[in-house]
Amino acid sequence: MPALVPLKEVQQRLNQIFPEAFPDRRILVGSMAVRVVYVFLYGDFIEGSGHCLRPSHVYFFTGEQAQKTSHSERTQWRGDAGKPGFRPLGQRWYADNSRESIRDDLMRNTMLRLGIAHKQTGVAVTSSQPIWYLDKDFAALFHSALKGSALDQAIAKWRATALDAGTLQRMALRAGGIQKKAGDVFIEMPDGSRLRVSAGPSSVIAKDVIEQYARKHLEAPEVLWLSASDKKAYPQFVELAATVGLRFDLNAELPDVILADMTRPVKFVFCEVVATDGPVTEARREALMQLIERSRIPLSHVTFVTAYEDRNAAPFKKNFSQLAYNSYVWFRTEPDLLVHLSSIAVP
Repeated sequence: MPALVPLKEVQQRLNQIFPEAFPDRRILVGSMAVRVVYVFLYGDFIEGSGHCLRPSHVYFFTGEQAQKTSHSERTQWRGDAGKPGFRPLGQRWYADNSRESIRDDLMRNTMLRLGIAHKQTGVAVTSSQPIWYLDKDFAALFHSALKGSALDQAIAKWRATALDAGTLQRMALRAGGIQKKAGDVFIEMPDGSRLRVSAGPSSVIAKDVIEQYARKHLEAPEVLWLSASDKKAYPQFVELAATVGLRFDLNAELPDVILADMTRPVKFVFCEVVATDGPVTEARREALMQLIERSRIPLSHVTFVTAYEDRNAAPFKKNFSQLAYNSYVWFRTEPDLLVHLSSIAVP
């Protein structure tokens, strides 16, 4: 069997493989993932070994068994674990009601999707035969001799070859956002000018609403309004908005960003940037409608957008159910994606 690293080391390496910028990382670095990967490694359930795991190997495993790390003890456990009714000594890691979380949420929906783990094909769904094994390239990242810069290089190589382009893009964009929180954010405006705003998660999202959303989803974008955490009003935006018929009171409730698509007719985008809270709900849209009506802008010329950091961001999960019908959702880390919450049935 390959040399085994301790549970604590498995946790440290998972955090290094899936850093803060990695999308959907929480389940990949939590205690459940640590234990599942450890059991894969413990029993040498690795691609090419000829041995496979079933989820019950994990939820019947114990802390006492984890301390038995010699080759003979691991081999003995692997042989015994395949026998009906076998239970290792000690207190189980998980109760029976945890099996769905281990099997479905982590192994099937996350590890299998990312290619971290694989399943044998041609086995009946109802079969109790072990079918799971850890990807050999991923397992190699836990080799006990791999340390320091060699480990860093191995992880970088694994990411480049194992992850799809979309995941790598989301990871790079999130990493950029994390770095920008340390200092002021410079926004490249559609007219070529630059606007400096204070650092923060909202500023990072607003920056990409202007630089990415506007460029990808509008034909001739222009910024009519931006509300930053350190400055609620920029006089140049008030004047520009008035030239296209949008008139607002600076003391009124305004969205975080207003964009115009300078086509004929002019189209408007009212965008709420959500780093913590404040999406386009039904109530929020009604409040913004007053501004639209005062400006005598046809509702058909207006789009409502809520912008989030990522599909996996906690604020999106928290208030998705509150989002207004016939509004859109946009994610900074997936700038090409635009989600429409339609109240009209599509055949």
